[in-house]
Amino acid sequence: MPLVALRDRDAIERWLRRDAAVHLYELGDLDDFFWPSTTWYGLAPADAEHDRLDAIALLYAATALPVLVVMGRGTDLGAARALLDALTPVLPSRFYTHLVPGASDVLARSFALEPHGTHARMVLGARARIDAVDTSEAVELGPADEEELAALYAHAYPGNWFDARMLETRAYFGVRRDGTLASVAGVHVVSRRHRVAALGNIATAPAHRGRGLARIAIAAACKSLAHADPIGLNVATDNHAAVALYASLGFAHVTDYEEHLATLARSVEPR
Repeated sequence: MPLVALRDRDAIERWLRRDAAVHLYELGDLDDFFWPSTTWYGLAPADAEHDRLDAIALLYAATALPVLVVMGRGTDLGAARALLDALTPVLPSRFYTHLVPGASDVLARSFALEPHGTHARMVLGARARIDAVDTSEAVELGPADEEELAALYAHAYPGNWFDARMLETRAYFGVRRDGTLASVAGVHVVSRRHRVAALGNIATAPAHRGRGLARIAIAAACKSLAHADPIGLNVATDNHAAVALYASLGFAHVTDYEEHLATLARSVEPR
């Protein structure tokens, strides 16, 4: 089947909602805030409807390093591999990627891959545990807090990806100790129109870890996202402390995926 460019947001959303927990980041990127930075692809006969696609790929290019997202469960592996094979000639020379496990060797034919580990997608179930957390110490963070937040990330979470525009979402919450920001939780994507949110940029200063501050910040962020279902997050599978924290707050494992940095290793002839 040929590679097709997808431009109909409503049709893309219908396809993604077949497994909203797996595709919640892509659903969030349909929002007006993110949409201009997205390019969407699928595999289908030239006259096929979007709902007949076997797989969808998102290329997000709001930052200097584009991100390619091809998510799914184990049953989606064959379709994901076929889509990646068709995509290879149109991909940028360097990008970050979230991939269905078992599909990376398709990219490795043309790109040098630097593995960044296996990650789990977790989604919030019943919100009773979140509601039970006392979040009175949490404060909402906004654009005026960008400098303080950047300093916390540089100290506690170096190398993380943070888009300061997300402070406009009113979904970032922090906990201060002695007047200094000690812990924070926010979002990578959020869409009220599409009713989804993905938590991200969760960090606690080393001196304040183990004191339950992240639990407060995460719960506050979730409470601010009452419109969203699902609310999800990504976490490295070997970060056992974080996985345990999220599970204790009511997040459940949905699927695993791999992260890689891809750099073009050789020329790819146009097809």
